[in-house]
Amino acid sequence: MGIKTALITGGNSGLGLATARALAQRSFDLILLCRNEEKGREAQADVQRANPSIAVELVTADLANVASVQQAADYIKSHYDRLDVLINNAGYTPATLKFTAEGIEKSFFASHIGHFALTHYLTDLLTKTAAQTGDVRIINLSSGAHLLGRKERFFRRIDNLALFSAYGDDKLANLLHARSLASHFAGQGITAYSVHPGAVQTNFGSDTPGFVGKVFKAFGPLMRTPEKGAQTTVFLASAPLKSIGESNNGGYFADSRPKYTPHRDVTDENAEWLWQKTMPYV
Repeated sequence: MGIKTALITGGNSGLGLATARALAQRSFDLILLCRNEEKGREAQADVQRANPSIAVELVTADLANVASVQQAADYIKSHYDRLDVLINNAGYTPATLKFTAEGIEKSFFASHIGHFALTHYLTDLLTKTAAQTGDVRIINLSSGAHLLGRKERFFRRIDNLALFSAYGDDKLANLLHARSLASHFAGQGITAYSVHPGAVQTNFGSDTPGFVGKVFKAFGPLMRTPEKGAQTTVFLASAPLKSIGESNNGGYFADSRPKYTPHRDVTDENAEWLWQKTMPYV
């Protein structure tokens, strides 16, 4: 069995799989939360090979469906007595704009609301672990693309929204969510961070049509490997808190260091606004 337990969403490919392999090699037990069971089983076997002495479990859930997320969280709470690290990694560029029944752009729902709901439903387990260890971490995968996001578009149906803008909104929300988590869990032994992994060469965006898809394909050879892209997440999950820095709780990281963002929407007030605006969906 491992020294700690980490849950990774979207752990079946790309950054999530590279992160899972790296944490397995550091003797973490792992829960891979994936939407596709077949791909999840392949990833589970892959990660297990990286370290046969740790436990690797697959849990399926659709982050675009809050009921599915709650069911997965209930399973985890009933089968695990600790959760040291939660990595909200899953995300995607929408191939086309789609909206939920609530009128919310679907990738925003999955990337932000789905992860918010998962974190919310696992709060009891996270706080229980923190009471025992004093060190629980929540890591949200954001991106430098958060600079394209705008808080004023959150939760609105905009039929002509550009795909890059939709992605930017998702990543801005991930960053603000980490900031609000740090505030809400202050003093409870739980820290939270958001991460820019760099431009990573994965299948991400491969099914995106038009100009956006061409950009991903053109720059693919110049991008980082998933293993290099996962380094900051692995650092935040496994390094001593002293190395991360107590004052960096809630911060935005790149290349394993805190990074300033000039985005005017990144404020404590907007982080709290987003928290309150999201709560009715869980």
